[in-house]
Amino acid sequence: MDKFLFFNITLLAFNIFIIVYAYSLNFFPKKWRKKVNQDTLVGLALIFVTMFTMFAWIIYYYLKTF
Repeated sequence: MDKFLFFNITLLAFNIFIIVYAYSLNFFPKKWRKKVNQDTLVGLALIFVTMFTMFAWIIYYYLKTF
């Protein structure tokens, strides 16, 4: 159970990193953003990592409760 808690905390930290990175994309120059063109990829990663993190925490609290 402790390993699963560590996994959830690590996943949460990765999720926070993606949120901060997505927020900071507006501060990069438009020329670089068009060259790299990763806005869609970051948005999809944010959605799916957040969803996976949420389900991991739900499973953790379910196992902890029962």
